[in-house]
Amino acid sequence: MKKHLNIFFPQWQGGGQDKSTYEGAIEIKKKYLSAKPFIDVEVSLEDDYLIENNIIGYKSIMKQLEECKKLIMQEKPTTIFTIGGGCDISIVPVSYLNSKIKGDITILWFDAHGDLNTPESSYSKAFHGMPLRMLLGEGDSKLLSQAFSILLPSQIILLGSRELDDAEVQYIEDKNIKLLTVEDIESNINNVLETIKSKGSENIYIHMDLDVIDPVVFPFVPVPAVGGLKIETLSSFLKVLDREFNILGLSLVEYQPAGKPTFQILEKIINMGVAL
Repeated sequence: MKKHLNIFFPQWQGGGQDKSTYEGAIEIKKKYLSAKPFIDVEVSLEDDYLIENNIIGYKSIMKQLEECKKLIMQEKPTTIFTIGGGCDISIVPVSYLNSKIKGDITILWFDAHGDLNTPESSYSKAFHGMPLRMLLGEGDSKLLSQAFSILLPSQIILLGSRELDDAEVQYIEDKNIKLLTVEDIESNINNVLETIKSKGSENIYIHMDLDVIDPVVFPFVPVPAVGGLKIETLSSFLKVLDREFNILGLSLVEYQPAGKPTFQILEKIINMGVAL
């Protein structure tokens, strides 16, 4: 029997000393989630800027990932919608669903950045730049133990990535990870769909870092990168993905407080996630 789980996991320590993704998640909760059932993963608000094992806030991150893993193990869902916080909140739900469905899933990583650093290759030592590399089985061994499974590079498609470190570019090339640029997506959605379908799975997970959107129209992210997707393009694309694939999971991450009433694109993503 199908069981859906909504998780509110405002982990902010992955951004280093910046608590804005916590504050952004709280704004989302207040403005969009009042009538929707979510289970919270409690996060510490104490300053934790110590670098341990080349990762800022290591102890808090470890404890919080453990709590998220316990929650998922307890609930044993079929589908998961997770609101963060930083990109690193995707590690546990993605690895769980990958394990549950024995690798028959394609991960669509919407993000201006690659999130493919190791603790050693990262300049900033900020964990939100490492989650996809960790999902591929590389990184701190204790944090890796919180993942349910390891992805293959062939399961991943990077979408809208445009600000990559040299080490990430090399890794993408070495592992032959598919990257679809903003131009690819804006110019021909049908080609993008065919690329996703060519992976051979009808199941997908959507990791949605809001910095994939052009900051000219949506600047409410901690690490904006010029030249992102139009909101209209993203909205249309999500509708097509919902129609063409079986969405098992979705993460909404990296939002900074905007102080505005509401955004249609956020409502769309949230309604989509809750309805999985």
